[in-house]
Amino acid sequence: MIKLLIADDEYLVVESLKFIIEKHAPGVEIVGTATSGREVIEKAFDLKPDVIFMDIRMPGINGIDAIRQIKNTHNDIIFVIITAYEYFNYAKDAVNLGVHEYLLKPINKQRLVETIQHITDILSVKREAIQREILLKEKIDKIIPHMEGQFVYSQLFNGRVIRGIEFYEEIFSMKLQYGYVMMAMVDDFESDIKEENLKNSLYQQSFYDFFSLELKNLYPCLIGPPLLDRIVAYMPVNQDIDAYEARNMSMDIATKLIERIHRSTKIRYKIGIGRIYGIEYFSKSCNEAYTAASVSENDGVTHFEDIVFHLEKADTYPISKEKALIDRVLTGSTSEALEIFEEIFWWLSTNYKEDIDKIKSKLLELLIVLKRAIPYEIEESGMTEHSYFTDLLKIQQVNQLKTSYLNNLKSITNNINNLRERELSGLIAKSIKYIHENYHRNISLDDAAKEVNMSYHYFSKFFKDSVGKNFVDYLTERRIEKSKEILKDGSVSIKEVCYQIGYSDPNYFSKIFKKITGVTPTEYRINALSQEVIG
Repeated sequence: MIKLLIADDEYLVVESLKFIIEKHAPGVEIVGTATSGREVIEKAFDLKPDVIFMDIRMPGINGIDAIRQIKNTHNDIIFVIITAYEYFNYAKDAVNLGVHEYLLKPINKQRLVETIQHITDILSVKREAIQREILLKEKIDKIIPHMEGQFVYSQLFNGRVIRGIEFYEEIFSMKLQYGYVMMAMVDDFESDIKEENLKNSLYQQSFYDFFSLELKNLYPCLIGPPLLDRIVAYMPVNQDIDAYEARNMSMDIATKLIERIHRSTKIRYKIGIGRIYGIEYFSKSCNEAYTAASVSENDGVTHFEDIVFHLEKADTYPISKEKALIDRVLTGSTSEALEIFEEIFWWLSTNYKEDIDKIKSKLLELLIVLKRAIPYEIEESGMTEHSYFTDLLKIQQVNQLKTSYLNNLKSITNNINNLRERELSGLIAKSIKYIHENYHRNISLDDAAKEVNMSYHYFSKFFKDSVGKNFVDYLTERRIEKSKEILKDGSVSIKEVCYQIGYSDPNYFSKIFKKITGVTPTEYRINALSQEVIG
Protein backbone atom coordinates (compact mmCIF):
# COMPACT_ATOMS: atom_id res chain seq x y z
CA MET A 1 0.00 0.00 0.00
CA ILE A 2 1.31 3.47 -0.98
CA LYS A 3 0.66 6.33 1.46
CA LEU A 4 -0.29 9.64 -0.23
CA LEU A 5 -0.55 13.14 1.26
CA ILE A 6 -2.38 15.86 -0.74
CA ALA A 7 -1.40 19.51 -0.17
CA ASP A 8 -3.69 22.06 -1.90
CA ASP A 9 -5.80 24.94 -0.57
CA GLU A 10 -8.54 24.48 -3.19
CA TYR A 11 -11.31 22.22 -1.83
CA LEU A 12 -12.55 21.15 -5.27
CA VAL A 13 -9.06 20.12 -6.40
CA VAL A 14 -8.55 18.01 -3.28
CA GLU A 15 -11.93 16.31 -3.61
CA SER A 16 -11.38 15.69 -7.32
CA LEU A 17 -8.02 14.04 -6.62
CA LYS A 18 -9.48 11.91 -3.82
CA PHE A 19 -12.36 10.75 -6.04
CA ILE A 20 -10.11 9.71 -8.95
CA ILE A 21 -7.51 8.02 -6.74
CA GLU A 22 -10.02 6.06 -4.61
CA LYS A 23 -11.78 4.85 -7.76
CA HIS A 24 -8.82 4.11 -10.06
CA ALA A 25 -5.86 3.50 -7.73
CA PRO A 26 -6.83 0.84 -5.17
CA GLY A 27 -3.24 0.40 -4.05
CA VAL A 28 -3.01 4.00 -2.80
CA GLU A 29 -4.12 5.17 0.65
CA ILE A 30 -4.73 8.91 1.16
CA VAL A 31 -3.36 9.41 4.66
CA GLY A 32 -4.15 13.12 4.91
CA THR A 33 -4.62 16.52 3.32
CA ALA A 34 -3.08 19.93 3.98
CA THR A 35 -4.10 23.44 2.98
CA SER A 36 -0.90 25.36 3.77
CA GLY A 37 2.86 24.98 3.48
CA ARG A 38 3.34 24.79 7.27
CA GLU A 39 0.62 22.16 7.62
CA VAL A 40 2.07 19.89 4.91
CA ILE A 41 5.53 20.09 6.54
CA GLU A 42 4.07 19.05 9.91
CA LYS A 43 1.97 16.24 8.43
CA ALA A 44 4.87 14.93 6.37
CA PHE A 45 6.81 14.51 9.63
CA ASP A 46 3.90 12.83 11.47
CA LEU A 47 2.36 10.68 8.71
CA LYS A 48 5.57 9.76 6.80
CA PRO A 49 3.89 9.43 3.38
CA ASP A 50 5.51 7.77 0.37
CA VAL A 51 4.17 10.44 -2.04
CA ILE A 52 3.08 14.08 -1.66
CA PHE A 53 0.94 15.91 -4.23
CA MET A 54 2.02 19.54 -3.68
CA ASP A 55 0.38 22.74 -4.94
CA ILE A 56 2.90 25.51 -5.60
CA ARG A 57 0.72 28.42 -4.47
CA MET A 58 -0.57 27.98 -0.94
CA PRO A 59 -1.00 30.38 2.03
CA GLY A 60 2.22 31.05 3.95
CA ILE A 61 5.13 28.87 2.89
CA ASN A 62 4.83 28.09 -0.83
CA GLY A 63 5.02 24.58 -2.25
CA ILE A 64 8.62 24.71 -3.47
CA ASP A 65 9.94 25.97 -0.11
CA ALA A 66 7.87 23.30 1.65
CA ILE A 67 9.47 20.62 -0.59
CA ARG A 68 12.95 21.89 0.31
CA GLN A 69 12.25 21.70 4.04
CA ILE A 70 10.65 18.25 3.84
CA LYS A 71 13.54 16.87 1.78
CA ASN A 72 15.97 17.86 4.53
CA THR A 73 14.53 15.13 6.79
CA HIS A 74 12.61 12.86 4.38
CA ASN A 75 14.62 12.71 1.18
CA ASP A 76 12.96 9.46 0.05
CA ILE A 77 9.48 11.02 -0.38
CA ILE A 78 8.33 11.34 -4.00
CA PHE A 79 6.84 14.75 -4.89
CA VAL A 80 4.31 15.54 -7.63
CA ILE A 81 3.65 19.23 -8.33
CA ILE A 82 0.08 20.41 -8.90
CA THR A 83 0.08 23.76 -10.70
CA ALA A 84 -1.98 26.11 -12.83
CA TYR A 85 -0.62 27.05 -16.24
CA GLU A 86 0.55 30.53 -15.22
CA TYR A 87 2.94 28.93 -12.63
CA PHE A 88 4.48 26.54 -15.16
CA ASN A 89 7.95 28.10 -14.83
CA TYR A 90 7.98 27.41 -11.08
CA ALA A 91 6.97 23.82 -11.79
CA LYS A 92 9.89 23.40 -14.21
CA ASP A 93 12.31 24.60 -11.49
CA ALA A 94 10.82 22.11 -9.06
CA VAL A 95 11.26 19.25 -11.51
CA ASN A 96 14.92 20.24 -11.94
CA LEU A 97 15.30 20.03 -8.16
CA GLY A 98 14.20 16.40 -8.13
CA VAL A 99 10.39 16.54 -8.20
CA HIS A 100 9.05 13.43 -9.92
CA GLU A 101 6.27 14.95 -12.02
CA TYR A 102 3.95 17.93 -12.41
CA LEU A 103 0.22 17.93 -13.16
CA LEU A 104 -1.61 20.89 -14.65
CA LYS A 105 -4.95 22.06 -13.32
CA PRO A 106 -7.63 21.08 -14.07
CA ILE A 107 -6.33 17.57 -13.38
CA ASN A 108 -6.58 15.15 -16.28
CA LYS A 109 -7.82 11.79 -14.99
CA GLN A 110 -5.78 9.67 -17.41
CA ARG A 111 -2.58 11.62 -16.71
CA LEU A 112 -3.15 11.31 -12.97
CA VAL A 113 -3.68 7.53 -13.14
CA GLU A 114 -0.58 7.07 -15.30
CA THR A 115 1.50 9.16 -12.89
CA ILE A 116 0.33 7.10 -9.92
CA GLN A 117 1.05 3.86 -11.76
CA HIS A 118 4.54 5.05 -12.63
CA ILE A 119 5.20 5.98 -9.00
CA THR A 120 3.83 2.60 -7.90
CA ASP A 121 6.30 0.84 -10.20
CA ILE A 122 9.21 2.90 -8.86
CA LEU A 123 8.31 2.21 -5.23
CA SER A 124 7.75 -1.48 -5.97
CA VAL A 125 11.25 -1.82 -7.46
CA LYS A 126 12.76 0.12 -4.55
CA ARG A 127 10.96 -2.02 -1.96
CA GLU A 128 11.97 -5.23 -3.71
CA ALA A 129 15.60 -4.07 -3.67
CA ILE A 130 15.36 -3.31 0.05
CA GLN A 131 13.77 -6.71 0.67
CA ARG A 132 16.53 -8.46 -1.28
CA GLU A 133 19.12 -6.55 0.72
CA ILE A 134 17.46 -7.58 3.99
CA LEU A 135 17.29 -11.23 2.90
CA LEU A 136 20.93 -11.14 1.80
CA LYS A 137 21.96 -9.65 5.14
CA GLU A 138 20.00 -12.36 6.97
CA LYS A 139 21.76 -15.07 4.95
CA ILE A 140 25.17 -13.49 5.60
CA ASP A 141 24.38 -13.23 9.31
CA LYS A 142 23.63 -16.97 9.32
CA ILE A 143 26.72 -17.93 7.32
CA ILE A 144 29.30 -15.82 9.17
CA PRO A 145 29.03 -17.67 12.53
CA HIS A 146 29.51 -20.95 10.67
CA MET A 147 32.57 -19.57 8.83
CA GLU A 148 33.90 -18.20 12.12
CA GLY A 149 33.61 -21.62 13.77
CA GLN A 150 35.26 -23.31 10.77
CA PHE A 151 38.10 -20.77 10.81
CA VAL A 152 38.92 -21.35 14.49
CA TYR A 153 38.39 -25.11 14.23
CA SER A 154 40.71 -25.44 11.22
CA GLN A 155 43.44 -23.48 13.00
CA LEU A 156 42.96 -25.54 16.14
CA PHE A 157 43.41 -28.92 14.47
CA ASN A 158 45.13 -28.27 11.15
CA GLY A 159 47.50 -25.48 12.10
CA ARG A 160 48.18 -24.60 8.47
CA VAL A 161 49.02 -21.19 7.10
CA ILE A 162 45.83 -19.64 5.78
CA ARG A 163 45.85 -18.63 2.15
CA GLY A 164 43.91 -15.52 1.29
CA ILE A 165 43.78 -14.21 4.87
CA GLU A 166 42.56 -10.91 3.42
CA PHE A 167 39.30 -12.63 2.42
CA TYR A 168 38.59 -13.66 6.01
CA GLU A 169 39.62 -10.24 7.30
CA GLU A 170 37.06 -8.65 5.01
CA ILE A 171 34.35 -11.17 5.95
CA PHE A 172 34.89 -10.74 9.70
CA SER A 173 35.75 -7.01 9.46
CA MET A 174 38.91 -7.35 11.54
CA LYS A 175 42.66 -7.86 11.11
CA LEU A 176 43.69 -11.46 11.79
CA GLN A 177 47.45 -11.61 11.20
CA TYR A 178 48.35 -11.40 14.90
CA GLY A 179 46.54 -12.37 18.06
CA TYR A 180 46.31 -14.64 21.06
CA VAL A 181 44.02 -17.41 22.25
CA MET A 182 41.69 -17.18 25.23
CA MET A 183 40.32 -20.52 26.36
CA ALA A 184 37.58 -21.31 28.88
CA MET A 185 37.49 -24.79 30.42
CA VAL A 186 34.61 -26.14 32.48
CA ASP A 187 35.06 -28.68 35.25
CA ASP A 188 34.37 -32.29 34.34
CA PHE A 189 31.14 -33.59 35.80
CA GLU A 190 29.78 -37.08 35.61
CA SER A 191 27.02 -38.59 37.71
CA ASP A 192 25.31 -41.95 37.87
CA ILE A 193 22.03 -40.07 37.71
CA LYS A 194 21.01 -39.43 34.12
CA GLU A 195 19.00 -36.32 34.99
CA GLU A 196 22.02 -34.74 36.72
CA ASN A 197 24.20 -35.29 33.65
CA LEU A 198 21.53 -33.75 31.43
CA LYS A 199 21.16 -30.76 33.75
CA ASN A 200 24.93 -30.21 33.77
CA SER A 201 25.04 -30.40 29.95
CA LEU A 202 22.42 -27.65 29.79
CA TYR A 203 24.40 -25.53 32.27
CA GLN A 204 27.53 -26.11 30.22
CA GLN A 205 25.86 -25.04 26.98
CA SER A 206 24.44 -22.01 28.74
CA PHE A 207 27.93 -21.08 29.91
CA TYR A 208 29.31 -21.35 26.37
CA ASP A 209 26.49 -19.12 25.10
CA PHE A 210 27.13 -16.47 27.76
CA PHE A 211 30.89 -16.67 27.22
CA SER A 212 30.51 -16.07 23.47
CA LEU A 213 27.94 -13.29 23.81
CA GLU A 214 29.70 -11.32 26.54
CA LEU A 215 33.21 -11.72 25.11
CA LYS A 216 32.08 -10.39 21.73
CA ASN A 217 30.47 -7.44 23.50
CA LEU A 218 33.81 -6.72 25.19
CA TYR A 219 36.17 -7.26 22.27
CA PRO A 220 35.97 -8.05 18.52
CA CYS A 221 37.09 -11.67 18.25
CA LEU A 222 36.42 -15.06 16.65
CA ILE A 223 34.96 -17.87 18.74
CA GLY A 224 35.00 -21.52 17.76
CA PRO A 225 32.37 -24.14 18.49
CA PRO A 226 32.44 -25.70 21.98
CA LEU A 227 34.73 -28.76 22.18
CA LEU A 228 33.67 -31.07 25.03
CA ASP A 229 34.97 -29.24 28.10
CA ARG A 230 36.32 -26.07 26.50
CA ILE A 231 35.68 -23.19 24.13
CA VAL A 232 38.38 -21.30 22.23
CA ALA A 233 38.43 -17.64 21.22
CA TYR A 234 40.96 -15.97 18.89
CA MET A 235 41.63 -12.37 19.95
CA PRO A 236 43.21 -10.37 17.10
CA VAL A 237 45.57 -7.51 18.00
CA ASN A 238 47.66 -4.93 16.18
CA GLN A 239 51.11 -6.31 15.50
CA ASP A 240 52.72 -3.13 16.84
CA ILE A 241 51.13 -3.42 20.29
CA ASP A 242 53.50 -3.67 23.24
CA ALA A 243 53.56 -7.22 24.64
CA TYR A 244 53.19 -6.05 28.24
CA GLU A 245 50.33 -3.74 27.33
CA ALA A 246 48.61 -6.54 25.40
CA ARG A 247 49.03 -8.89 28.35
CA ASN A 248 47.38 -6.41 30.73
CA MET A 249 44.62 -5.72 28.22
CA SER A 250 43.87 -9.43 27.83
CA MET A 251 43.67 -9.87 31.61
CA ASP A 252 41.33 -6.87 31.89
CA ILE A 253 39.06 -8.34 29.23
CA ALA A 254 38.99 -11.74 30.93
CA THR A 255 38.33 -10.18 34.34
CA LYS A 256 35.41 -8.15 33.01
CA LEU A 257 34.16 -11.26 31.24
CA ILE A 258 34.14 -13.22 34.49
CA GLU A 259 32.24 -10.42 36.22
CA ARG A 260 29.59 -10.46 33.52
CA ILE A 261 29.02 -14.20 33.30
CA HIS A 262 29.47 -15.01 37.00
CA ARG A 263 25.83 -14.22 37.76
CA SER A 264 24.57 -16.35 34.87
CA THR A 265 26.42 -19.64 35.30
CA LYS A 266 26.06 -22.53 37.71
CA ILE A 267 29.19 -24.47 36.80
CA ARG A 268 32.85 -24.09 37.68
CA TYR A 269 35.22 -22.93 34.99
CA LYS A 270 38.72 -21.60 34.35
CA ILE A 271 40.09 -19.17 31.78
CA GLY A 272 43.59 -19.35 30.33
CA ILE A 273 45.32 -16.88 28.00
CA GLY A 274 48.17 -17.59 25.58
CA ARG A 275 50.80 -15.21 24.26
CA ILE A 276 50.58 -13.18 21.04
CA TYR A 277 51.81 -14.82 17.82
CA GLY A 278 51.26 -14.67 14.10
CA ILE A 279 48.14 -16.56 12.99
CA GLU A 280 50.35 -19.41 11.73
CA TYR A 281 51.24 -20.13 15.38
CA PHE A 282 47.65 -20.27 16.54
CA SER A 283 48.16 -23.76 17.99
CA LYS A 284 51.09 -22.55 20.06
CA SER A 285 49.03 -19.83 21.72
CA CYS A 286 46.21 -22.34 22.13
CA ASN A 287 48.49 -24.80 23.94
CA GLU A 288 49.68 -22.00 26.20
CA ALA A 289 46.09 -20.98 26.96
CA TYR A 290 45.28 -24.58 27.84
CA THR A 291 48.31 -24.84 30.11
CA ALA A 292 47.35 -21.57 31.82
CA ALA A 293 43.74 -22.69 32.29
CA SER A 294 44.90 -26.01 33.69
CA VAL A 295 46.68 -24.33 36.60
CA SER A 296 44.11 -21.58 37.11
CA GLU A 297 41.79 -21.59 40.09
CA ASN A 298 38.07 -22.15 39.64
CA ASP A 299 36.28 -19.11 38.22
CA GLY A 300 39.68 -17.49 37.75
CA VAL A 301 41.92 -16.35 34.92
CA THR A 302 45.62 -17.02 34.35
CA HIS A 303 47.98 -15.74 31.66
CA PHE A 304 50.66 -18.11 30.39
CA GLU A 305 53.34 -15.52 31.17
CA ASP A 306 52.38 -15.73 34.84
CA ILE A 307 53.32 -19.40 35.10
CA VAL A 308 56.68 -19.26 33.33
CA PHE A 309 58.18 -16.32 35.23
CA HIS A 310 60.48 -18.65 37.16
CA LEU A 311 62.30 -19.93 34.08
CA GLU A 312 65.78 -18.65 33.65
CA LYS A 313 66.55 -16.49 30.65
CA ALA A 314 69.02 -19.11 29.42
CA ASP A 315 66.25 -21.69 29.44
CA THR A 316 65.29 -21.59 25.78
CA TYR A 317 63.19 -24.72 25.65
CA PRO A 318 62.41 -25.53 21.97
CA ILE A 319 58.64 -25.06 22.23
CA SER A 320 58.37 -24.87 18.44
CA LYS A 321 59.46 -28.52 18.40
CA GLU A 322 56.45 -29.36 20.55
CA LYS A 323 54.11 -28.01 17.90
CA ALA A 324 55.95 -29.93 15.19
CA LEU A 325 55.79 -33.11 17.29
CA ILE A 326 52.03 -32.73 17.82
CA ASP A 327 51.54 -32.10 14.11
CA ARG A 328 53.43 -35.29 13.18
CA VAL A 329 51.60 -37.37 15.79
CA LEU A 330 48.21 -36.12 14.59
CA THR A 331 49.07 -36.97 11.00
CA GLY A 332 50.33 -40.42 12.03
CA SER A 333 53.89 -39.72 10.83
CA THR A 334 55.62 -42.04 13.29
CA SER A 335 59.22 -41.77 12.07
CA GLU A 336 59.12 -37.95 11.87
CA ALA A 337 57.48 -37.71 15.30
CA LEU A 338 60.22 -39.86 16.83
CA GLU A 339 62.97 -37.79 15.20
CA ILE A 340 61.52 -34.58 16.61
CA PHE A 341 61.18 -36.16 20.06
CA GLU A 342 64.85 -37.13 19.89
CA GLU A 343 65.69 -33.43 19.50
CA ILE A 344 63.42 -32.43 22.40
CA PHE A 345 64.86 -35.14 24.66
CA TRP A 346 68.40 -34.17 23.74
CA TRP A 347 67.66 -30.59 24.85
CA LEU A 348 66.10 -31.81 28.12
CA SER A 349 68.98 -34.13 28.97
CA THR A 350 71.55 -31.45 28.05
CA ASN A 351 69.98 -28.60 30.02
CA TYR A 352 68.62 -30.54 32.98
CA LYS A 353 71.65 -32.87 33.18
CA GLU A 354 70.80 -35.77 35.50
CA ASP A 355 67.81 -34.03 37.12
CA ILE A 356 65.43 -36.80 36.13
CA ASP A 357 62.53 -35.31 38.08
CA LYS A 358 62.74 -32.10 36.08
CA ILE A 359 62.91 -34.10 32.83
CA LYS A 360 59.88 -36.14 33.91
CA SER A 361 57.97 -32.96 34.74
CA LYS A 362 58.62 -31.53 31.28
CA LEU A 363 57.71 -34.80 29.58
CA LEU A 364 54.46 -34.99 31.53
CA GLU A 365 53.59 -31.43 30.46
CA LEU A 366 54.26 -32.42 26.85
CA LEU A 367 52.13 -35.53 27.24
CA ILE A 368 49.21 -33.50 28.62
CA VAL A 369 49.42 -31.03 25.73
CA LEU A 370 49.63 -33.93 23.28
CA LYS A 371 46.66 -35.69 24.85
CA ARG A 372 44.52 -32.56 24.68
CA ALA A 373 45.41 -31.98 21.03
CA ILE A 374 44.29 -35.43 19.85
CA PRO A 375 40.67 -35.27 18.63
CA TYR A 376 40.04 -38.98 19.16
CA GLU A 377 39.19 -41.24 22.07
CA ILE A 378 42.28 -43.45 22.25
CA GLU A 379 41.78 -45.77 25.18
CA GLU A 380 44.42 -48.30 24.12
CA SER A 381 47.18 -45.84 23.30
CA GLY A 382 48.58 -45.44 26.79
CA MET A 383 47.27 -41.88 27.12
CA THR A 384 45.26 -42.49 30.30
CA GLU A 385 46.60 -40.55 33.29
CA HIS A 386 46.35 -43.47 35.69
CA SER A 387 48.33 -45.92 33.57
CA TYR A 388 51.23 -44.50 31.62
CA PHE A 389 51.57 -41.36 33.74
CA THR A 390 52.07 -43.56 36.81
CA ASP A 391 54.53 -45.83 35.01
CA LEU A 392 56.52 -42.82 33.80
CA LEU A 393 56.90 -41.48 37.33
CA LYS A 394 58.34 -44.82 38.52
CA ILE A 395 61.25 -44.77 36.06
CA GLN A 396 64.56 -43.71 37.62
CA GLN A 397 66.96 -44.02 34.66
CA VAL A 398 67.21 -41.36 31.92
CA ASN A 399 67.76 -43.94 29.14
CA GLN A 400 64.75 -45.97 30.30
CA LEU A 401 62.70 -42.78 30.39
CA LYS A 402 63.56 -42.03 26.78
CA THR A 403 62.85 -45.59 25.60
CA SER A 404 59.53 -45.69 27.41
CA TYR A 405 58.43 -42.37 25.97
CA LEU A 406 59.44 -43.36 22.44
CA ASN A 407 57.43 -46.58 22.71
CA ASN A 408 54.45 -44.62 23.99
CA LEU A 409 54.65 -42.21 21.04
CA LYS A 410 54.75 -45.17 18.64
CA SER A 411 51.68 -46.60 20.30
CA ILE A 412 49.82 -43.28 20.04
CA THR A 413 50.60 -42.71 16.36
CA ASN A 414 49.76 -46.32 15.46
CA ASN A 415 46.43 -46.09 17.25
CA ILE A 416 45.67 -42.78 15.53
CA ASN A 417 46.40 -44.32 12.14
CA ASN A 418 44.23 -47.36 12.89
CA LEU A 419 41.39 -45.30 14.26
CA ARG A 420 41.53 -42.86 11.36
CA GLU A 421 41.41 -45.71 8.84
CA ARG A 422 38.41 -47.28 10.59
CA GLU A 423 36.69 -43.95 10.94
CA LEU A 424 37.25 -42.91 7.34
CA SER A 425 36.12 -46.33 6.10
CA GLY A 426 32.94 -45.94 8.09
CA LEU A 427 32.36 -42.42 6.82
CA ILE A 428 32.87 -43.32 3.17
CA ALA A 429 30.52 -46.30 3.57
CA LYS A 430 27.96 -43.99 5.16
CA SER A 431 28.25 -41.42 2.37
CA ILE A 432 27.92 -44.07 -0.36
CA LYS A 433 24.88 -45.51 1.41
CA TYR A 434 23.38 -42.01 1.52
CA ILE A 435 23.86 -41.64 -2.25
CA HIS A 436 22.34 -45.05 -2.97
CA GLU A 437 19.31 -44.29 -0.81
CA ASN A 438 18.76 -40.74 -2.05
CA TYR A 439 19.95 -40.69 -5.67
CA HIS A 440 16.33 -40.10 -6.80
CA ARG A 441 16.22 -36.82 -4.88
CA ASN A 442 17.83 -33.50 -5.74
CA ILE A 443 20.85 -34.08 -3.47
CA SER A 444 24.11 -32.17 -3.60
CA LEU A 445 27.69 -32.51 -2.40
CA ASP A 446 26.79 -30.26 0.52
CA ASP A 447 23.94 -32.58 1.54
CA ALA A 448 26.27 -35.60 1.57
CA ALA A 449 28.92 -33.65 3.51
CA LYS A 450 26.37 -32.75 6.19
CA GLU A 451 25.34 -36.39 6.43
CA VAL A 452 28.84 -37.35 7.60
CA ASN A 453 29.43 -34.06 9.46
CA MET A 454 32.28 -32.81 7.28
CA SER A 455 32.92 -29.43 5.71
CA TYR A 456 31.98 -29.05 2.05
CA HIS A 457 35.56 -28.66 0.81
CA TYR A 458 37.10 -31.41 2.95
CA PHE A 459 34.38 -33.92 2.01
CA SER A 460 34.91 -33.22 -1.69
CA LYS A 461 38.60 -34.15 -1.46
CA PHE A 462 37.94 -37.01 0.97
CA PHE A 463 35.32 -38.60 -1.29
CA LYS A 464 37.46 -38.37 -4.43
CA ASP A 465 40.55 -39.74 -2.68
CA SER A 466 38.56 -42.64 -1.21
CA VAL A 467 36.35 -43.58 -4.16
CA GLY A 468 38.54 -42.53 -7.07
CA LYS A 469 35.96 -40.19 -8.60
CA ASN A 470 34.23 -37.03 -7.51
CA PHE A 471 30.79 -36.89 -5.93
CA VAL A 472 28.92 -35.69 -9.03
CA ASP A 473 30.40 -38.40 -11.26
CA TYR A 474 29.60 -41.13 -8.73
CA LEU A 475 26.02 -39.86 -8.28
CA THR A 476 25.57 -39.62 -12.05
CA GLU A 477 26.81 -43.18 -12.60
CA ARG A 478 24.51 -44.46 -9.87
CA ARG A 479 21.54 -42.74 -11.51
CA ILE A 480 22.41 -44.05 -14.95
CA GLU A 481 22.79 -47.62 -13.65
CA LYS A 482 19.40 -47.36 -11.99
CA SER A 483 17.86 -45.91 -15.15
CA LYS A 484 19.10 -48.94 -17.12
CA GLU A 485 17.10 -51.21 -14.82
CA ILE A 486 13.95 -49.10 -15.19
CA LEU A 487 14.31 -48.79 -19.00
CA LYS A 488 13.87 -52.55 -19.30
CA ASP A 489 10.25 -51.99 -18.30
CA GLY A 490 8.64 -50.84 -21.55
CA SER A 491 5.59 -49.45 -19.76
CA VAL A 492 7.60 -46.63 -18.14
CA SER A 493 8.13 -43.59 -20.36
CA ILE A 494 11.53 -41.99 -20.81
CA LYS A 495 10.24 -38.90 -19.00
CA GLU A 496 9.12 -40.98 -16.02
CA VAL A 497 12.50 -42.74 -15.91
CA CYS A 498 14.15 -39.33 -15.83
CA TYR A 499 12.05 -38.20 -12.87
CA GLN A 500 12.47 -41.47 -10.97
CA ILE A 501 16.27 -41.20 -10.88
CA GLY A 502 16.38 -37.58 -9.72
CA TYR A 503 16.58 -35.51 -12.91
CA SER A 504 14.00 -32.87 -13.80
CA ASP A 505 14.94 -32.32 -17.46
CA PRO A 506 14.42 -35.31 -19.85
CA ASN A 507 16.66 -33.72 -22.48
CA TYR A 508 19.50 -33.37 -20.00
CA PHE A 509 18.97 -36.96 -18.85
CA SER A 510 19.19 -38.22 -22.45
CA LYS A 511 22.35 -36.23 -23.03
CA ILE A 512 24.06 -37.59 -19.89
CA PHE A 513 22.87 -41.14 -20.61
CA LYS A 514 24.34 -41.09 -24.10
CA LYS A 515 27.59 -39.57 -22.86
CA ILE A 516 28.08 -42.46 -20.41
CA THR A 517 26.62 -45.39 -22.36
CA GLY A 518 27.19 -44.28 -25.97
CA VAL A 519 23.49 -44.65 -26.86
CA THR A 520 20.30 -42.76 -26.11
CA PRO A 521 17.80 -44.08 -23.53
CA THR A 522 15.44 -45.07 -26.36
CA GLU A 523 18.17 -46.97 -28.20
CA TYR A 524 19.20 -48.70 -24.99
CA ARG A 525 15.59 -49.72 -24.30
CA ILE A 526 15.14 -51.13 -27.80
CA ASN A 527 18.36 -53.15 -27.53
CA ALA A 528 17.47 -54.40 -24.04
CA LEU A 529 13.95 -55.45 -25.00
CA SER A 530 15.22 -57.10 -28.21
CA GLN A 531 17.70 -59.20 -26.26
CA GLU A 532 14.92 -60.32 -23.90
CA VAL A 533 12.79 -61.39 -26.85
CA ILE A 534 15.70 -63.24 -28.42
CA GLY A 535 16.54 -64.83 -25.11
